[in-house]
Amino acid sequence: MSVEKRNIKVWYGRLEDAERFPDLQYWQNQSDATKFAAAWDIVLEAHALKGEDLSESRLQRFVASFQRRES
Repeated sequence: MSVEKRNIKVWYGRLEDAERFPDLQYWQNQSDATKFAAAWDIVLEAHALKGEDLSESRLQRFVASFQRRES
């Protein structure tokens, strides 16, 4: 079992004195795959908190057909 080393920043103080986006640099340094994986984890967690069926957690899909009009 491998344990991933994580860098965690802890800050104490008044909310109005906090940085506006404290983790912006962290996320800018992450790959797209890491960002999408984190976003998907949030989606799954939101469905679980709402008590929704996780099989409905996929993105909505629409089918459309386009045809060029004859002038």
